[in-house]
Formats: sequence, C-alpha cells, structure tokens
Amino acid sequence: MSGDDPVLVLGGSGQLGLSVLKRLADAGRPTIALCRHPPSDIAFGAEWLAADLTGPLDLGGRHIGAAIHASSAWLLPAHLATLRAAGVRRLVCFSSTSMLAKVNSPSVAERNTAARLAAAEKAVAEAPIAWTVLRPTLIYGLGRDRNVTAAAHFIRRWRFFPLAGPGKGLRQPVHADDLAAAAVRLIDDDTRAGRVFNIGGGETMTYRAMIERIFAVLAIKPRFLRLAALGALPGATGAMARRMEQDLVFDHGEVWHELGLAPRTFLSSGISDLGGS
Repeated sequence: MSGDDPVLVLGGSGQLGLSVLKRLADAGRPTIALCRHPPSDIAFGAEWLAADLTGPLDLGGRHIGAAIHASSAWLLPAHLATLRAAGVRRLVCFSSTSMLAKVNSPSVAERNTAARLAAAEKAVAEAPIAWTVLRPTLIYGLGRDRNVTAAAHFIRRWRFFPLAGPGKGLRQPVHADDLAAAAVRLIDDDTRAGRVFNIGGGETMTYRAMIERIFAVLAIKPRFLRLAALGALPGATGAMARRMEQDLVFDHGEVWHELGLAPRTFLSSGISDLGGS
C-alpha cells in the first residue's frame, strides 16, 4: 500500500493496539485509531475516533489503505464490508492460539471462545480483502495482560505462587511490541496474504520457569504452593489449572524467519516488561 494512505487500527487503546500505533508512528505512517474511549494522554500522532465495535462502524467517508485489527477477533466480521468500502486492500487480524488450546476444553465458556475465534477467522478468510491472520499466544509487555501481569501482581502481594502440579507445560510468551513489528511489516507485504501464522516469543520455557522468571524480575525469592485440588476444580478455573501442565507451543518460527524479525526472550527488559510496575 502507499505510505500516504492511513492505516486503521481497530482496538487502538489495548496493549496490542498501542504497540501497533507506536510502531506506525515510528515509521511515520498516518494512522487512524478506533476505540470506545480515546485516551487523552496517548496520541502517537494518530487521529482517534470513538467507536464501539459491537455496533455499526462509521468511518465518516475516510479513505483507508490498510487495517490492523487489534481487538477481539470476533468483533471484526461485522465490519469487513465497511472496511472494504473505505478502500482497505490489506488487512492484518490478530486472533489467538486459544482457538487451538481451548477447542476441547471441559469448560463450556472456553469452548465457546474457541468457536467464536474460528468463526471470525473463517469470515476473514472469505472477505474480498488481502488478509493475514496472526494467532499470538500469551502476550505480555505493557502490564495490561491477564496472564504474566496478573501473576506478577499476585506474587508481589502474596510472595508465593500456586501451582496445581509441577508446572511442566511449555509456553512461548510473546511481547506485544514484537507482535506489532510483525503486523506493521505485513501491511506492506502482499506475498503473505491469505495465510495464518501462530506466533509466539523468542523463548520456549516451562510454565514454572516462566513464573520463576517473574519472581527474579521482581527480586522476590521463588516460593510455590502446591495446590493438588486445584486441578479438580470445575469450569474455567479448573481448565486453567490443568493447562499449567499442557504444552501450548504452536509457533515454529515461520513468520519471524519470513519477515526477518527476531522476537525477544521473556522479560529481557526486566521490570519495564511488566508495565514498569
């Protein structure tokens, strides 16, 4: 796409959206950012529009060259026609490896999440736009995630961390800024249109090792409390506990290699990777 065409970022105020906006600003790209409540203290040179993606999308006649969807993937299908009418010819959509990890979960809510993600990806694949889907796993980096940051908050408050087992399940935590770098690279890359990439970070580690790294960054001595009964809990809580022992490794490095990018190792920037908290 032309560097003069604005890039639309849907979900601009989330950790992915903010990371994408910063990358686009650094590249000098004109940007339009959508979110329900535009922040007053963060701009990144973008034109901010207040929009609720659960309802109709009005772009006010703006012409847009590319779009990066950084909100829940299931919110995108309802707006594909609007994006197409606005001139969008290149689309990068963030989905999630939860579509793969939760499809057979004993939790109905988690199975529903996987189904919604699958339906969204199918709708994107059928749209008359050059699309690429990125499925990240275990995002961190801005202190806004529900996994790494939540674990850090728990550790700081209670000085221990609960495990349902030995915590041997493998993980590939990925920094939001690395995901943003891939998305921004892809909006100018038509050769990878029509493809889906599972995308993880630069390090594969066990769940326990991941938590131990958080302890180290917080300068707190690692202490684990084994809760054997946790894995027997019903619903989403029990499913989360059982996943501590599951290997959730989906990325074999294809997208990083093809784009010439190198994702960072987990918490390589220390406390700033926990949002500076």
